[in-house]
Amino acid sequence: MNAKFLIIYLFLNLTLVNAQDLGIKNTVFNLDNDARLQIKNTVRKKYANGDIHKFWKQYAEQSVSQIKYPAPLLGITTNSFVRTEFVEMKYLVQRDYVDIDGLIIVRKGTVIEPLKLNKLKYGLLFIDGRDTKQVNYALDQIKLQPLKIILTAGSPYELRIKYQGFNWMGSSVVPFYFDQRKMIINQLARLYSIHINTVPVKLTQQGGLMQLNWGLPI
Repeated sequence: MNAKFLIIYLFLNLTLVNAQDLGIKNTVFNLDNDARLQIKNTVRKKYANGDIHKFWKQYAEQSVSQIKYPAPLLGITTNSFVRTEFVEMKYLVQRDYVDIDGLIIVRKGTVIEPLKLNKLKYGLLFIDGRDTKQVNYALDQIKLQPLKIILTAGSPYELRIKYQGFNWMGSSVVPFYFDQRKMIINQLARLYSIHINTVPVKLTQQGGLMQLNWGLPI
């Protein structure tokens, strides 16, 4: 063993012999429980004290309430001014449509006229269900022609109960609908540039055209 390795050997041995317990430098903490176990314990506690049951009960009540009593659609007002408008229903296809084999079935630029392809089975009558005059107008109109009553405000649930037994196309229940999230109104605007901002308005087919009757006839 040469002198260099001898010095290192003696140094290590002296260090180990004189080693002392200097204690713990930092505080030691107990390990937390597994995260999944913590979540399970929390859920068990909430089940035990009724929090989970209370949450689902409130959620169900709120959901049912929103269906029965939806908030009025924004941007829709009442206008009794009577006027008639005719709209040519045309839809311009914006892109190619293909089948599962990749074959083009409808080409971009094709103009589709739905009223010339299929006759409209029901007309649409948009009203504010909170307005008694508009509701009475709608009930008079469904005696004359097949219409679906679309609410922009008011409760379809309450109106169905109130007018239960009223004859509608052989049925004893008038199907009051609500245009949730403006789905119908937005589609009419996007596809055919029919912008419904006021009610009442009745949409019925006249040949290849859509007839819009705005306002509340006296």
